[in-house]
Amino acid sequence: MTTDSSITLQSTILRLLSQPNVDKRLGQGRYYFTEAVIKAFSSGSAPSRFRIAQTLWKLVGRGLVYIDFSQSAPENWEWGLTDEGVASAKDEQFNPDDPEMYLARLQSDVPGVSDLVLRYTSEAVRSYTHACYLASAVMLGVASEAAFLEMAQACVKCLGAEGKKLQEVLDNPRQPYVAKFDEFRKRIEPKKADLPPEPADGMNLTFNSVLDLLRISRNDAGHPTGKDVSREDQYISLQMFARYLQRLYDLRSFFQKGSGS
Repeated sequence: MTTDSSITLQSTILRLLSQPNVDKRLGQGRYYFTEAVIKAFSSGSAPSRFRIAQTLWKLVGRGLVYIDFSQSAPENWEWGLTDEGVASAKDEQFNPDDPEMYLARLQSDVPGVSDLVLRYTSEAVRSYTHACYLASAVMLGVASEAAFLEMAQACVKCLGAEGKKLQEVLDNPRQPYVAKFDEFRKRIEPKKADLPPEPADGMNLTFNSVLDLLRISRNDAGHPTGKDVSREDQYISLQMFARYLQRLYDLRSFFQKGSGS
């Protein structure tokens, strides 16, 4: 088995542990699973045994991997996936449990993503991997706000007189972001028929997703309500964000072309 060098070590370990024909024993003198990981990489790009060991223990700390002690001989103990690890290994889409791959795919699928949006997204993903789900939710909300404002700003010139009113709302520091979002949506939805099929398709679903995430990150997580954010909820939010971000940037690109900027 070989793997592309862009796939991170964490991804490779999770995929190998999910396969029934891989020797997952710790071993003694011969480290069976470590050798399987090394073989998964092309010649010259394989990680060291030390790095593999460090990564395995990081995955243990995050609750994705455990050691099965059911065999009497320690050399026959095996690395295994927890329930969360199984779910992570099966996810071939945007997977926040693999932060490097998540961010790399985000940049690949949304090549125009700004440094600002990427910065806050990175903070959100890395907070998630350290089980700081509340912090992750807040950072993801900021990334969503930044992406929305970039898209809405690109739309201003396309709206004519309505655009000037929208600009006043966007520039008003006293207006909450959800209110700015509502003002933008109120002005753009009547013009949906003028949009090409690709950005218009699923626009309502995209906007509802953005609004829901802003509500969670600002009302539930961004204020001292005492409400917790669970790992499962934040996992879904990070996946949802990655998918709608591309839609937002498609709209931004369309508006920029329409305004000649």
